[in-house]
Amino acid sequence: MDWPALQAAVSSCTRCMLCETRHAAVNGRGAEHATWIAIAGTPSPADEQAPQAVSGEAGQLLDNMLKAIELKPESDVYVTNVVKCRPPERHPSAEEVIACRPFLDRELALTGATMAITFGQFAARGLMMGPASRGKVMRYNQLSVVATYHPDDLLRKPEDKPKAWGDLCLAKASHA
Repeated sequence: MDWPALQAAVSSCTRCMLCETRHAAVNGRGAEHATWIAIAGTPSPADEQAPQAVSGEAGQLLDNMLKAIELKPESDVYVTNVVKCRPPERHPSAEEVIACRPFLDRELALTGATMAITFGQFAARGLMMGPASRGKVMRYNQLSVVATYHPDDLLRKPEDKPKAWGDLCLAKASHA
């Protein structure tokens, strides 16, 4: 499945019940052939409106975070979500994560990324399919993974930005 086929499959997906309540399925954005992949958990209301992964004020902060570690968001990084449809006021179920998993796996394969940063605990657990923690380099198949805070969380709690900066520096150093 190439990029257009993947995007069409995401947009028309009916693999789980989230298709009944979504306004739009949210495809990833950024470089289709990227060394880095940024993975959030689920689309926000702003993402669903865009429709684009990690958009609005959180998207601006994410892009600035990536630029701070000398990445070009438009050419070095592909940004996506573990789950492609926004659940109504709750976290996605395990079944919903599993239903979206083939899409994430295909994005990983198409980009060829070798480094992932997950944004938020749900994204880290969703990618790793189990326990995950920030502050260390994890492995998922051939991918190095560092977990950090979601930009939305940093906007609500800016005192966590130094910890996120440490995570970003760890990711950069481990990928150098």
